[in-house]
Amino acid sequence: MNLRKLLAMTTTAVLWGTYACAASPSYPDPVRPISVIVPFGPGSGTDVITRILTMDMAKNLGGAVITVFNKPGANGLIGAEYVARAAPDGYTLLVATNSTHSANPWLFKNLPYDASKDFAPIGLMTINPLAFLVKQGSPFQKPEDLIRYAKEHPGKLSYGYGNTGGQVSAAMLTHMAGVNVVAVPYKTTPQLLTDIINGQVDFGFVDFAASRPMIDGGKLNSLATTSEERLSFVPTMPAMKETAGLEQFRLYAWLGLMAPAGTPPEIVTRLNTALNQSLNKPEIRQQLENQTSSVLRPMPVPEFQRFLTEQSDLWKRRIQDTGIEPQ
Repeated sequence: MNLRKLLAMTTTAVLWGTYACAASPSYPDPVRPISVIVPFGPGSGTDVITRILTMDMAKNLGGAVITVFNKPGANGLIGAEYVARAAPDGYTLLVATNSTHSANPWLFKNLPYDASKDFAPIGLMTINPLAFLVKQGSPFQKPEDLIRYAKEHPGKLSYGYGNTGGQVSAAMLTHMAGVNVVAVPYKTTPQLLTDIINGQVDFGFVDFAASRPMIDGGKLNSLATTSEERLSFVPTMPAMKETAGLEQFRLYAWLGLMAPAGTPPEIVTRLNTALNQSLNKPEIRQQLENQTSSVLRPMPVPEFQRFLTEQSDLWKRRIQDTGIEPQ
């Protein structure tokens, strides 16, 4: 390394250290808004959950102004890259998901961000099982019905996906069941839900946070859940693993809060505390559980970091097992 580059790096480090020490104690500035980037579209489960939590987090941060921005596209890649390049000052945050951090590193050959190095993990927001969806009135009333038809009519059925949870779940189904169906990618999940209802695609896997209103409204039917066990709010709905041949089927979506790498630890800790305060409030917990079917597991930063490693390993295995080729 030449002397000029070394001096530049040293100067940058000193200036950043000075800035961090000066800025952190007063964080957040009451007149400077915190931008929270949702890498999926309005109305998606990620968007709904984020708005519930950030509204309450603002109170925990002394009345801070938190603004949610949607930057959808490419399995969350666009929003994640935007935050990875942002200033590490606590005023631009990412709602990271299983798409941006567990799956994208194994789905893209040239990811424009490093999921493990370009972000400072703050905390887990929610865990979200997915629903195996068909339109109301579909002839398929249980997973076995759809699998049987798909085996008898190769290539006749289609599924849509608007994120990696839907993509990998459907790929697991087709791989484990040994069926041939057509995959249709979507930019985000709301349009997919509409197209399942209208019969444009036959089925899909979407988190309950986005799909439950349409399930409750009688427009969609969930044949099963991707969770480890049956869900308490619909105990009659089977888990996917209860279907013969799908005993190893288990996968779920998750949401977490992250900042750009280099964000001062004091700010990360402050945000983790504010997030967990919201998650531990009975009224917030009830709202998230009832409205979005979320599972809440508040955790400190080190535990969230371990969770991220475990999920990355899990999704890597699932993607490789199903034969999805990186693009």
